[in-house]
Amino acid sequence: MRDLNALATFVAVVDSNSFSLAAERRDISKALVTKHIQELEAAVGIKLLNRSTRKLGLTQAGEQFYTRCARLVAEADDAIHELENMSRSAHGLIRVSTALAFGRLYLLPAIADFLRENPSIQIDVTLSDRFADLVSSNIDVVVRMAEGPRLDNLVARKLAPVKQVLVAAPVYLRSISALKAPPDLLRCNCLLYAGVANREWRLSGPDGEHLIKVAGNFRANTGDGIAEAAVAGLGVAMMPTFIARRYLASGELVQILSAYRLQERTLYAAYLPDRNLPARIRTFVRFLAERFGETPSWDEAER
Repeated sequence: MRDLNALATFVAVVDSNSFSLAAERRDISKALVTKHIQELEAAVGIKLLNRSTRKLGLTQAGEQFYTRCARLVAEADDAIHELENMSRSAHGLIRVSTALAFGRLYLLPAIADFLRENPSIQIDVTLSDRFADLVSSNIDVVVRMAEGPRLDNLVARKLAPVKQVLVAAPVYLRSISALKAPPDLLRCNCLLYAGVANREWRLSGPDGEHLIKVAGNFRANTGDGIAEAAVAGLGVAMMPTFIARRYLASGELVQILSAYRLQERTLYAAYLPDRNLPARIRTFVRFLAERFGETPSWDEAER
């Protein structure tokens, strides 16, 4: 398929539950709506809509396809609206949710600079290590590390890669024998995130990949909690470099097994698909993407 027209028509038909209303919404003829749907079903080789003279509904395949199409069409519309709104004045309220540690260290300073550049915008920030439900909590934008199912049905813009490191306090490292390879973590007290079922740490290094099932006597539901426990000498912690940076610089924590890489994560700004997404949200998300980028400030020392 050479363009998004058929996908946009399909989404409009499902959203309006009508070929006629979809034609009005897309500003095309009903005959062209029918043609788009027929071409789309022919292209994918499967029926997407059950339709009769009185009823219209999605097939099981159509339901799955619609979810992906809605996101794709919304992202395409976002790109177009972003250009259209560049010259318009952004104003109004943005409700933002972010994790405690990242919000305190990096997002709040970024928001301060953003508001200085955009005085007609107001921002309400919720700091929480719980991934907000954008519908029930009335949040406009979630800024945090995420992947997989949490991003389903959302438009997610990548803001920055997030490296992770293994760290421990010097006092803890003096209490155990030297850590030379990933299997040595099995004899360590590892500090874990509460509510995370997966207790396996994946490390890649010169001798290949290791998947270590770790254990420990301390858990916390925030990155700050894990960091403070590590500084207190309770054990080994895995944490993003945006948290670890200042502790490593001060010597309160030491990086261990530095020859091995941990799985990199991604920081996103996520929001609900909306063809008429307000300019203030587009402006804010674009600002964050430019602010953090492929080499965020917390990793600049590694250049």
